[in-house]
Amino acid sequence: MIRVDFSVPGEFEDIPIGVDFETAWSELNRRCARAPMTGEPDREKLREMARTLHQVSRLLKEVGVVYAADCLHSFQGEPSLGSLAVAVVDFPYGNDPAIAARGTLRGVLESRGPEWAGSVVDTQCGPAAVFTGSQSYTLPPVFSPSSEPVEVLTAQFHAMIPIPAGSDEDGRRMCLIAFSTPNLTHWDTCYAPMMASVLRSLRFTRDSPGDTRNDVAPPRISGETSRAKPA
Repeated sequence: MIRVDFSVPGEFEDIPIGVDFETAWSELNRRCARAPMTGEPDREKLREMARTLHQVSRLLKEVGVVYAADCLHSFQGEPSLGSLAVAVVDFPYGNDPAIAARGTLRGVLESRGPEWAGSVVDTQCGPAAVFTGSQSYTLPPVFSPSSEPVEVLTAQFHAMIPIPAGSDEDGRRMCLIAFSTPNLTHWDTCYAPMMASVLRSLRFTRDSPGDTRNDVAPPRISGETSRAKPA
């Protein structure tokens, strides 16, 4: 059984994966209770947000995400937001992780265009294809302060790492790390060091020396102090 271990900065808070609506509703209310409010929250808006969280939570599980988190903190006197996801997906790459990483790098860069850049880097887990770029999303009205759809440009970091094969099998899995932030000016000094630290901390282990099953065990996540100051 494959286990994915890594460290995350202390600012990040887990996003529930694969939960029912009641759990999503409880999680949303727990977070809202900690936030400063100037009046009674709009219960219908909260319910719509809970429905969205429920849908996102179920989707994360369906696409192989083993860990998801977000952070809302203060950086250089400004509010700053980031989202992180780690997934393990089927990807039969053969028996050479280095070739798989180079092929992944080429394929992704060709599909995303000149605004994206990337390279293959060496990690403790082997070669990783790492990409950075930007992408726009439409913020739905329920999450918008103006109650109108808003186009949001985000800075993106993606890393794709072939999971080393067992002694008697070809490589069959790929680990994906994905991060995004709408605070583009915070990327270089805040989030780039964070993501480099997460990537350096990544480890793949098996439950026993002879275990070659393709199951994915729940990840072991350890916290650490990041370079950004919490609010």
